[in-house]
Amino acid sequence: MARHALTGKLVSGLGEGAGFTRTEWARRQFVELLGIDPYPGTLNLLVEDEDDFETWRAIRKQAGLTVAPPDPSWCNGTCYPATIGGAIKGAIVVPEIADYPTDKIEIIAEVELRRALGLADGDPVTLDVEA
Repeated sequence: MARHALTGKLVSGLGEGAGFTRTEWARRQFVELLGIDPYPGTLNLLVEDEDDFETWRAIRKQAGLTVAPPDPSWCNGTCYPATIGGAIKGAIVVPEIADYPTDKIEIIAEVELRRALGLADGDPVTLDVEA
C-alpha cells in the first residue's frame, strides 16, 4: 500500500452517518478490519483543489477494504485507512452507490474529530491515506 496526502474542506453532512456507524454489523466490521470502534457519525470533506481531486480519484481506484452488510438492501462500503490532521487514526468510508458524489469524503474515527481537532465548517483538513 502507498501513502497519499490530500486536503478537503470541512462541510456539514446530512446527519445519517451516526446511525450507520453504530449499526452492529458495521461497527463490528470497522473494529475487525480497521481497529476502529467509531464515534457516532462521520466527518465530511469536499475535495476542491484539482491536485487533491486527482489524488482522491487515484485512491478510489484502489481496492480498499470492504464493509459488507448482512442485508442486501444496504450498500457495501469501501474503506481506506487514514491519519487525520497528522495525529488521529481513522478511515475514509465510501458508500458503493452509483450517485455518490465524487468530490465527497466521509471519515470515521474513535473520537469526535471536530472537537478533537478544533474544526469548524470551511476549515481545511489534511489526510494521510493508505491505498
